[in-house]
Amino acid sequence: MKTLLIDVGNSNIVIGLFENGTKLFQDRADTRRKWDQLSFMNELKTIFNLNNVSAGEIDGSIISSVVPDINPILVSAIKRLTGKKAIIAGKDNVDIPVKNYDMSLLGMDRMVDMLAAREKYGFPLMIYDLGTCTTMSVIDSDGFFIGGMISPGVQLSLDAEAEKTAQLPELMADAPEKLLGDDTVSCMINGVVIGTAAMIDGIHERVSDELNISPENFPLVLTGGLSRLVLPWMKHEAHFEPDLLLNGLEILYLKSNSNP
Repeated sequence: MKTLLIDVGNSNIVIGLFENGTKLFQDRADTRRKWDQLSFMNELKTIFNLNNVSAGEIDGSIISSVVPDINPILVSAIKRLTGKKAIIAGKDNVDIPVKNYDMSLLGMDRMVDMLAAREKYGFPLMIYDLGTCTTMSVIDSDGFFIGGMISPGVQLSLDAEAEKTAQLPELMADAPEKLLGDDTVSCMINGVVIGTAAMIDGIHERVSDELNISPENFPLVLTGGLSRLVLPWMKHEAHFEPDLLLNGLEILYLKSNSNP
């Protein structure tokens, strides 16, 4: 079964095609608040052509989105192109039990990440997603989502430094060469990249202590493109899952279709 998986983030829309757990391709488009049905349909056509896929091969599709305003446009474009109605990942179909948490503004990306990570690593579990923001989610020993954290992402932090100061330059996140910077650029890069690594290490230790779980029995999963920069500077073992959200969407699609 070939499933079109779409993850709408604040900056990018990730578009992937999976077949029974195997990724056939992954591409991306900008997250535009002014997408219309025709323009998004043409974007999908271009991506399909580049990856030698025809719309007729698509058996179904599912969308996870943190920008709900554009969901109807994407659904209508997918329906028109593939003839199949897309499923929207929502709190009613993502089976993650929740304990003492206000769900009203919880992003679908975090829910789908948790679904995929729990499927592979069980629980308890900590998941970090390094995107526009750095989000953290914790599943306890009983399998409940109990909370997490949101902090500025690596690139967002660099952008804010440049925007809010008179002399710091605009930079793109990059891999540090050594621990201590020896000029302004390396100090900024090291501060956000290595600082994020130290934050994740420290938070993992603190949450382990609070939940009375040894760190060795508390898997730490990282996803998001910026994880590649941060992982080499971490002290704790972490499992890097670059396709975590897409894996979760495929799992959710298959479960949704097995429970009519």
